[in-house]
Amino acid sequence: MADKNEMAPEGMARKLDTLNSTMKEILKWSRFQNMPRLREVLEKELDDQSKKLVFENTDGQKSMRQVSAESGVPIPTIQGWWNRWYNLGILEPSETWRGRLRRICSLRDVGIEMPKVSQRRREAKTKSAAEEPQVEEIQGSETVTENA
Repeated sequence: MADKNEMAPEGMARKLDTLNSTMKEILKWSRFQNMPRLREVLEKELDDQSKKLVFENTDGQKSMRQVSAESGVPIPTIQGWWNRWYNLGILEPSETWRGRLRRICSLRDVGIEMPKVSQRRREAKTKSAAEEPQVEEIQGSETVTENA
């Protein structure tokens, strides 16, 4: 005889789908409610075009070297910013690349205008960034080696 607390797989799947849908709805409204505060933090922290470019290029896919090439900002500067932004909670670990970070939202998501970078400048930065040595990231008490 089956325990009355046991549930058929179909019933469990329906309950999980309902729970997932409910969590998505809660997340949507939480984001909406906290958007003004997030925008305020981002505007204060990303107070120049270089910081905005670095932040926007921190997508969890690009290495620190690639972000440097895209933005024209030296790797040690990016490392410092990433550590600060990670501690502020506006960056999180990448889901796909160990040791890389990603922004929690794009600037466009919160209504902040993105700076433009010319293609010629980007190509020049790519060439110079490719020659820089690889460095390690320090996040809190963890040291994570950056994957190129």
